[in-house]
Amino acid sequence: MMKKLSSPWALGMLLLAVLLGAASLGLAKPRPRTLTIGMTYIPNVQFAPWYVAQERGYFREEGLEVKFDYRMDIDALQLVAAGQLDLAVAGGDQVITARAQGIPVSYLLTLYAKFPPAIVAKADSGIKSPRDLIGKRIGLPLYGTNLLAIKAILKKAGVAESQVQLVDVGYTQIPSLTAGKVDAVVGFANNEPVKLRAAGQAVNVIASWDYLNLVGHGLVTGEGQLKRSPELLRKMVRATQKGMRYALDEPDQTFAICLKYLPELGRDQQRIEKQVLYESLKLWENDYTRQHGLGRSDPKAWDESQRLMLELGLIKKTTPVRRLLQQQFLEAR
Repeated sequence: MMKKLSSPWALGMLLLAVLLGAASLGLAKPRPRTLTIGMTYIPNVQFAPWYVAQERGYFREEGLEVKFDYRMDIDALQLVAAGQLDLAVAGGDQVITARAQGIPVSYLLTLYAKFPPAIVAKADSGIKSPRDLIGKRIGLPLYGTNLLAIKAILKKAGVAESQVQLVDVGYTQIPSLTAGKVDAVVGFANNEPVKLRAAGQAVNVIASWDYLNLVGHGLVTGEGQLKRSPELLRKMVRATQKGMRYALDEPDQTFAICLKYLPELGRDQQRIEKQVLYESLKLWENDYTRQHGLGRSDPKAWDESQRLMLELGLIKKTTPVRRLLQQQFLEAR
């Protein structure tokens, strides 16, 4: 039979235990909320901000558990709009195209402040400007960001598409160029030129941002997620910004973090991918971000992107920038 707690001391201790128990329950951390990002590519150093945020605990500090989905799904933005993915890494041109097709997605944060595609040719080809492409074969995947880039650059330079030959080489730009199947290729400035030079090939690079103010890749979500979970999105954006700042300040440490997600790389590949990371970091900032803050996107670039895409027949209608671009979650400079 249990003894009665008759003494004031025993009653006091019991009360203290109850209070401490209640306090510990109050201090217990809530379970982290899980978010899934569609990376729309294989594991790669270009995803450094999110790898850093994962490894350095920025997601954990925000109460988030983040999963990376590497399915190269051409329907990524449809999945985001439908809520089957919470976010995705995608190009601004993809967001514009999706909206023009009635797919409700919005852009939260810019990763590539500079529009990354570039025209790449062998140094001995004599191709140094867009007009040098007249009569030449240009290899690229005939869709998406690379196609927009070549069409826009040619238009800006006053070169008709009929004056060049666009060749669908998919993502085999490097072997297609080195084998002489094409005279130039369109790829990302932080990728193909780096790998060609590493293979001993001298190249000329025509950067798209020297001719155009278009929107690069960034973090995208659905309109439904914006309405349902604005605070979760704020936390994701905040952690991503921290990851970007750390990567810019500590590129060597950032590459070491990236290697955890790329365990199959050999020593030579590591050397090349490290250079790819360094070149990627150069694309994260431009005059606009330096003035307004890391991760911010220039609304004028969205206007120019839409105008060009409409003129080129890539979209049939434009969307108000306020629906395309949602920057309220970015921290002030």
